[in-house]
Amino acid sequence: RLESGRGTEAQRESGKKLYLKNCSQCHGEKGDGEGYATPHLDPRPRNFTTAKFKVRTTPNGALPTHQDLVNIIRRGMPYTSMPAWPTLTDQEVENLAYFITTFSPDFSNKENVPKPIDLPSAPSSTSASIELGKKLYVDTGCVKCHGNLGRGDGPSAPTLVDDWGHPIRPADLAQRWTLRGGSSREDIFRTMSTGLNGTPMPSFVDALQPEQR
Repeated sequence: RLESGRGTEAQRESGKKLYLKNCSQCHGEKGDGEGYATPHLDPRPRNFTTAKFKVRTTPNGALPTHQDLVNIIRRGMPYTSMPAWPTLTDQEVENLAYFITTFSPDFSNKENVPKPIDLPSAPSSTSASIELGKKLYVDTGCVKCHGNLGRGDGPSAPTLVDDWGHPIRPADLAQRWTLRGGSSREDIFRTMSTGLNGTPMPSFVDALQPEQR
């Protein structure tokens, strides 16, 4: 239900105190990504008022689930200034996630209740599946941004910008720690399926079958 994704007023208020102490320096007191540290950060902190979240289990363009927000707060985002928060209690992380929903009215719209897509476990890897993946990597255009060797140096890489016009680099797939949503095969499958909202990374859930992704 939508209510469970937004928490209670008391939970959101508790989350606000944690946010102002730990998060506002980058994400801003208004959640607009314009904290005092923002000019020094690349990539820039997420602007929560746009309701565009990169790492989700929901379809392209959709809001994240409450658990999606919890996961990203807990784990952080590798290769960025967004740290993991292992010292926060589970309830504190929950409250932070609830408070983040207050920055955009989209979370209050019952028509926007997020529904996760089907994300099956990864099948066994075989030489045949790797060869098929190699072909699809070229055929679907991954090579244009991520490059022949996955180093983020494809011909389109220098031209890429996010939805706000800021330059953005494609992930260096040769370095697993640069995969911001996680580096497991399930994590990569999720990114291929959902895309990264606000960035040029598209969703392939409609273009490719699950085994192809």
